[in-house]
Amino acid sequence: MSRCHPKRILAFSLTLLLFLILAVPVFAWTPKPVADDPLLRMPGTQPDQGVTLEAPGRCLNCHSGYNASVEPGFNWKGSMMAQAARDPIFWACMTVAAQDSIWALGNPNAVDLCERCHFPEGWLGGRSDPPNASAMTQSDYDGLHCDFCHKLSDPFFETTQDGSREGSDWSGYWDEQTPLSSTEADRTYTQDAGEAGNIKLFTPGNFFINNRPKYSRYGENGSGQYFVSADNAKRASFADAGAKHQMLYSRYHKSKYFCSTCHDVSNPALANLGLSGLADLSGGTDLISEQYSAFNYFHVERTFSEFMLSAYGRQGGAATNPEFQDQGAPDIATAAKCQDCHMRDVSGPAANKNSAVDRPAGSNEHPASGLPLHDLTGGNSWITRILASLDPTGPVYDPRNVEILNQGPAALTLDLSQGVSPTGEGAALKAGSDRALQQLQLAATIKDLTYDSASGTLSFKVQNNSGHKLISGFPEGRRMFLNVKAFKGGSLLAEINPYSDTAGTLKGLSHPSSPALGSGESHDDALVYEVHPSSTLTGEEQTFHFVLATGRSKDNRIPPKGFDIVNAAERHSEPVWHGVIDPDYFSSAEYAGGYDQVDLTIPAGADQVTVNLYYQGTSREYIEFLRDEINGTGGTLTLNGQGQNPAGGTETYVVQSDPFFTQLKAWGNAIWDLWEHNHGLDSSGVTVPGIVPTIMASAAWGGAPPCDPPVPTLLSAEPGHTNVALAWTDLHTTDNQVLGYNLYYDQAGKSQLVAEVGQIATYTDSGLTNGQSYCYKLTSRYADCESTMSNILCATPTNQSGGTTIGAASLVSGVYEPSGKGKNRTTVFVQQQSFQLGDAIILRAHVIDQASGAPVADAVVEFTVSGPETATVTSTPSYTDGYAEGTWSTSAPNRKGNGGTPPGSYTATVSNVTLSGATWDGLTVSTSFSLQ
Repeated sequence: MSRCHPKRILAFSLTLLLFLILAVPVFAWTPKPVADDPLLRMPGTQPDQGVTLEAPGRCLNCHSGYNASVEPGFNWKGSMMAQAARDPIFWACMTVAAQDSIWALGNPNAVDLCERCHFPEGWLGGRSDPPNASAMTQSDYDGLHCDFCHKLSDPFFETTQDGSREGSDWSGYWDEQTPLSSTEADRTYTQDAGEAGNIKLFTPGNFFINNRPKYSRYGENGSGQYFVSADNAKRASFADAGAKHQMLYSRYHKSKYFCSTCHDVSNPALANLGLSGLADLSGGTDLISEQYSAFNYFHVERTFSEFMLSAYGRQGGAATNPEFQDQGAPDIATAAKCQDCHMRDVSGPAANKNSAVDRPAGSNEHPASGLPLHDLTGGNSWITRILASLDPTGPVYDPRNVEILNQGPAALTLDLSQGVSPTGEGAALKAGSDRALQQLQLAATIKDLTYDSASGTLSFKVQNNSGHKLISGFPEGRRMFLNVKAFKGGSLLAEINPYSDTAGTLKGLSHPSSPALGSGESHDDALVYEVHPSSTLTGEEQTFHFVLATGRSKDNRIPPKGFDIVNAAERHSEPVWHGVIDPDYFSSAEYAGGYDQVDLTIPAGADQVTVNLYYQGTSREYIEFLRDEINGTGGTLTLNGQGQNPAGGTETYVVQSDPFFTQLKAWGNAIWDLWEHNHGLDSSGVTVPGIVPTIMASAAWGGAPPCDPPVPTLLSAEPGHTNVALAWTDLHTTDNQVLGYNLYYDQAGKSQLVAEVGQIATYTDSGLTNGQSYCYKLTSRYADCESTMSNILCATPTNQSGGTTIGAASLVSGVYEPSGKGKNRTTVFVQQQSFQLGDAIILRAHVIDQASGAPVADAVVEFTVSGPETATVTSTPSYTDGYAEGTWSTSAPNRKGNGGTPPGSYTATVSNVTLSGATWDGLTVSTSFSLQ
């Protein structure tokens, strides 16, 4: 037996120790497990409770690919809900928040507050720690996706069930017409009551006592305090749904309180530090965040609170403004919950199955409730637009945006290959961006404009048509401003709030990037509607550090109709002017009517006055803040006289040097490059609405009439086999200014672009699904503007041949694996969604007769595979049981690591089904899988 010399042992030990030291990141701060951190703890389902969520690919199999104008899948994919984890502003803001958290709390754990709403699947799966999103993967990147939303449960199930929370008008407000709804609601109640015991306080103890939250001051579960069922049943708002999967009828999903979950945001870390001023109702045993609703402390966002303080938030709701209806919401005469405007009712089924109810006409149980359009848009149009530009086959491809955002996880953590990748969803994302712009144009009206040319007195109202403040949501960098111009003889006399397109910001601001005002120009801060947080931690009267914000220095946003200013203080929602809470900033008439009365004096003698209300989703000032804070040149994080930060450490700007930020530190330059390019400041000529201010509302006095193209009439919509032939009045022959027409799907007032056509008066919309209804409208185009919408005509394509219609009822991926032993040994198909490079992936579709539902033999299915690589796969003929299988053979890299199929997230889609004497129904069923 040989022995090692002691010196060799010592040398080896030192080498091993050095290796271990070098292999483990060394932080200047001390990490603390998020699960053990009471500052971040909030009520709800926790990561250790075993809730697992299905990837959206499973849901898109049935709920997508059959009618883009109304289906849930296409519209969800274009929303910020689906893209919450891919939002570049989120990534840059999260990076700053982590640095701020180290400075203020001694660790980056405040980022957990960001991840819980932007990565809910990953958060529930325990992947929010380390709090830099480095552990997030696959469908975590699909943000607020199908299974997350449709497993949310009502923490106030007891009072919802007895009618004391949101009313007991079961047949009216809840649209329940038979005992079926109450029977199904009882079943959901039983499930909720059974799961309530799993919800615990941070210290030992139950959150629920007798099926109600322990503390009566806890009346809303805002700020991301979600309660998620561990049961696999999908929850939604219809008791009579014909789903093939398990389901529970959920009143919660059509309740106004559902949206409060993520849209009333507060900072629990500061509250749990004891800085809120709220009384501890527990005697020191429980957290402030467990005792009070989040709206009681530290304002970040207050969209739901603003709604609850409005006339619309009171039980029964309120009539919407006539202007709101005229501007694109003709069927929304009353609003009582968020979904009325952000998930408006449309006509159609929610799935591609014959059992899906065609709402509202096909429902006896809920005859007043249409299919909720998964619109899910607010005013954020530019993020979905730039994500759409990542799709090389999409409508707005931009290789510069690809270069900036597709640097890979080693540089940005963001992995565009994960989940339902935007690189293949350009059409859906562009449609979502367009819907957001339409939402902005619904939100405001400038009315009652008068001008006295003798005195120069100008008066008008800016009317808020929304159910919350105008504007609302994430406050940093978001603003709305009035631009007023006075002309005489075509010459500009004066301009209020001029915007510099070359600098990318308003003129006359104190910020160094803001150009000086010119002759006749002025800046009026009261006409810039925005929130400026403040921070006693940084000593800033106005701050962009949202996790360090302790108050507001400015909040002059326009209140919604019927705003209850008396009760606004409890929700930290009063106006603030020059750092002072000012309930009298608006008059009682303005609160009641939901408007801002503007009275100005401009030069007398003008012959034309224009007033434009602009929206800018992200300002230059905020982007520069993010860039500079990440790059370490911000200067707002300082040390006290003893050389310490608020946490007692010495850290200030650490992103560029701390290994914790290795995969985040490139966001400083990336976010600036992205904004600069899409504002056109790099001489690219790109001008993305939302980065470049976009007009929400306009009014004028005097001068030439506005651009006003004639409105066409849609004459016919004739259905064919998977197509609709359209014809309209020819306006271009008699009006040479008409350059063409824009054809749209109608979405109950909203519009989804079908095609831009030239000087023709016919168009055939092809590639449609037989049996689905499509509704159309159109406009005419001048060079600088578009007409108002035409009339609407609907048509339903049908199988004109009279033969059999076949289609794929489902599509799954998997492999064949051996089963059994000896002479009983065989291979069986095993469904699978995660594969290794080199695997032969089986794509398996079930082909059926759409009329009878019977399996179809001898059909051939064509699959399209999209992702980091594209491929086309053709199946063998389907068996007698209807299953058709095709194989996509992937390849592994060589020994040097070169070549092979690119790893990442892929989607396989049925692109055709053929059989002699039969017609494919056109339903493009999909499934998603990953390749590693």
